[in-house]
Amino acid sequence: MALRTLSIVDYIFLIILLLSSAVIGVLFGFFKRKQSSSKEYLLAGGSMGVFPTALSIMVSFLSAITILGIPSEVYVYGTMYIYQGISYILSSTITALVFMPKFREMNCTSAYEYLEKRFDRKVRMCASFSYSFLMLIYMALVLYAPALALSQTTGLNIWLSVVSIGVICTFYSSVGGMKAVIWTDVLQAVVIFVGILAALIQGFIVVGGVKRTFSIAYNGGRIEFNSVSFDPRVRHTVWSLIIGGGLNALSVFGFNQTQVQRYMCVRTTRGARQALFINAVGNTLVVILCGIMGIIIYAYYVDCDPYTAKYISGIDQIFPYFVMEVLSDKKGLPGIFLACIFSGSLSTISSGVNSLAAVFIEDVYKSLMGRTLSDERQGFLSKILSIILGGVVMLLTYIVSYLGSVLNAALSLFGVLSGPIMGVFFLGFFFPKANSHGGFIGFLTSLCLQLWILLGAQLTKKQVKSKRLPLSVANCSVPINITTPITNPIKLNPLLDFYSISYLWYSPIALGTVITVGMIVSYLTRPVKPKEIDPKLIIPVSGICCFCLPKRIRDWLRCGFTDDDYLEKKVQNNNELIVPKGCNTIHTSKIQQTLGTNTIAIFPSGVVIRTTMNGAYDNPTIWTKD
Repeated sequence: MALRTLSIVDYIFLIILLLSSAVIGVLFGFFKRKQSSSKEYLLAGGSMGVFPTALSIMVSFLSAITILGIPSEVYVYGTMYIYQGISYILSSTITALVFMPKFREMNCTSAYEYLEKRFDRKVRMCASFSYSFLMLIYMALVLYAPALALSQTTGLNIWLSVVSIGVICTFYSSVGGMKAVIWTDVLQAVVIFVGILAALIQGFIVVGGVKRTFSIAYNGGRIEFNSVSFDPRVRHTVWSLIIGGGLNALSVFGFNQTQVQRYMCVRTTRGARQALFINAVGNTLVVILCGIMGIIIYAYYVDCDPYTAKYISGIDQIFPYFVMEVLSDKKGLPGIFLACIFSGSLSTISSGVNSLAAVFIEDVYKSLMGRTLSDERQGFLSKILSIILGGVVMLLTYIVSYLGSVLNAALSLFGVLSGPIMGVFFLGFFFPKANSHGGFIGFLTSLCLQLWILLGAQLTKKQVKSKRLPLSVANCSVPINITTPITNPIKLNPLLDFYSISYLWYSPIALGTVITVGMIVSYLTRPVKPKEIDPKLIIPVSGICCFCLPKRIRDWLRCGFTDDDYLEKKVQNNNELIVPKGCNTIHTSKIQQTLGTNTIAIFPSGVVIRTTMNGAYDNPTIWTKD
């Protein structure tokens, strides 16, 4: 079939999006310039509002791969994937109530600073390098994969897409800092929703209405919400999507540097919590809308599947192919869709570049290399690093273009690497007796196991029976000759069942491995005693979900830590209470430096001050010991 191309109007929409993103970078980089400090550049000075930060959290990993991938997933495998929306709600809620307040309390620019405080530098570097590697690969894929799909369905030059997105991202993230990244994310979130809704509305019109669309999809077996099998080899079940998908989402929302930076940008912990709740609703809405888009596409191509008919070379091209076939006669609508896809790539890459700059400075330059920087020099270095990292991502995109069939395997690395990182945080937060040896060996063991499963799954995938639902080419306008190749019997790998585990269970396996191995090694190499660890680095599991149990059981779950230990350590580790002369207000010692007044330190008996964040973020709270 002839390849449909974009019109001038479509290109104008795309140019407007790119120029608007660049203008936001210029606005915050030059006209509202307060980028001299690293805190302002990397954390937006802790002054961002709830709603823009919520949209930024949402679109940071709502990439073009997601927008193209969910409709094709539903088109081929059915609607079970929509349960992923529940996992987003659960993971965002857990992050908002449990992990985000702890990160804000520690006031870390890099999330991995915690791992050095809790374990040692080796564990911190392992997690930091793993994160850096997976983000560089992921950003290259986010840049290349959609550009490839668009080039083969719209005629848009692939390297024009790559270079334009890469350059614009690098420009506004390096010039404008975190504020520019967040506000461009807001713009891109709006464009994404407009693009998806435009395709949805026009799709329902073309197919013949909502009722007919869902009737065709139901008859074709695409409407499915009742897969409750406990077999871990089943691709999507209620359990794998809610448990496995939930932990996979938690590894992103709870422990990914890109997201942790967003929480630090909001003025208060309460505001950050609200942003996460809004993010949960937004992500769930996107999953549902994209899932419905997959149903529409199936209803439209029910009797002539473009993939089987060889009109497209990859199933991920089905959405842009549908848009070009259905919307190409309506000038501007394909351009809106194109802007939607570009927005997905822009938001992910700009967020990744900014977070990698923070990780490199905090974890590599300052921690590993032991260098010190003034705040202004650190802000300047962050800008330089953002430019370099943007160039590295574009270079990696060129390398990725030669991966071919390895592309899907490379994309799976994201889940494989993020699981062990989440596991070592769980080990540190919830298991007080875990030591640095347990954290280090647990992380490496989990990482090796994940890579082994991934490699085995790739090598044996031809031995696994296809689980795709049937597609038809019965009514294609051009006669289709489908040949079924004769294959010789293949000797099945003895570990085929193990390698066939659904990708959604990778994160639970990684988490369980880190905790199991980490605790065994810790007990073999002398576990940490209660008096040897700062309780601020622990999240008492008994206080989260076991508060209704008897005190004896709660004390056992605390692994020897008692309320008195926790409060006594709080007195030792929290900032001193101070009273400036002439004032009746109690301040912390950090605020003392800002006030520049004469102060006296006091420790009122039985009073504990808890500074959850620097004074710029939250006010300290005071309570008394019983």
